[in-house]
Amino acid sequence: MTTESGQSSGSKPSDDEAWAKLVPLDTRFSDIEIRCNDMVICSEIKPSSSERHEWCRITKNLGQGSATLHNKSSDAILVDEAIIPKDGAVDIMSGSEIVPGPGGQGYLQYRFTVMPAPDSRSQLLKISIDPDHAKCSICLNVWHDVVTAAPCLHNFCNGCFSEWMRRSEARHQHVLCPQCRTTVQFVGRNHFLQNIQEDILKADTGLRRPAEDLAVLDSSSSIQSNLIIGSKRKRRFSTLVSPTLEERDSLRLQCPQCAATIGGYRCERHGAHLQCHLCRGMMPNRTNFQVPLHCMGCDRPFCGAYWSSQNVTHGESSTPVCSRDTFRPVG
Repeated sequence: MTTESGQSSGSKPSDDEAWAKLVPLDTRFSDIEIRCNDMVICSEIKPSSSERHEWCRITKNLGQGSATLHNKSSDAILVDEAIIPKDGAVDIMSGSEIVPGPGGQGYLQYRFTVMPAPDSRSQLLKISIDPDHAKCSICLNVWHDVVTAAPCLHNFCNGCFSEWMRRSEARHQHVLCPQCRTTVQFVGRNHFLQNIQEDILKADTGLRRPAEDLAVLDSSSSIQSNLIIGSKRKRRFSTLVSPTLEERDSLRLQCPQCAATIGGYRCERHGAHLQCHLCRGMMPNRTNFQVPLHCMGCDRPFCGAYWSSQNVTHGESSTPVCSRDTFRPVG
């Protein structure tokens, strides 16, 4: 069987892929793929003869799933058992049954089938990612079951960070990020980066680790959902929100104003906090008050400016507070 493109003006290919096809009910014959918006079908019309005839023109309609069939044969044809006379036209849908002759007996039968729309994922912008940017800084391999620490947002293997967290909790008051040494407040599995990790390993199988190594990592993994991390214990939580007072009490409070009223202010029950860029200590995010919260030079959170305005000095609290020496103009 063959197909020939229509010669009418304005006939343009929709793309390189077939948007529809005529599927013969007799499996001895091949499908007729329709690749143009306007195409004349030239094929055998009887199973007993190899002679080809131009018997219809199929024009794609706007939108998906329908087309117009024009009868170009010398006789009537059948569409869903309806008679279409010579030079007649009828709209067809996916699943319409077509007989290129006036009767069902002695003629081939076709089913019009619209092809599924291309998977939208294949049309997304493809971004090149360097595998070196998808590696755990602990084991130096591509992530496995990747987790993300907050607030620094660095990423690690679940097993690697779980082991790091266990050792840090045993030796230190706080869990520090192994990459930047920021105090880690939250950690959770990152399903978006997990998909990227899988794509990287599919593209370069040489980056895959032995199954034995992955089994060891999995046995060390302890992060199954988002965790809020304290000095000696961790708690599950459903959303990344400010800790409650009870949670703060269990976490060796880092913000002095969570534990006591200082300068006439004490943190609200669900008050938001900022982390100082210098010492990583916590301070309330009092955006509705005329108190300094940021460095005037780099505009990053700086607790030295805030605690100086609250008359809190370095050494008065067990939690990190920047020294007054850091609160000096550069000149």
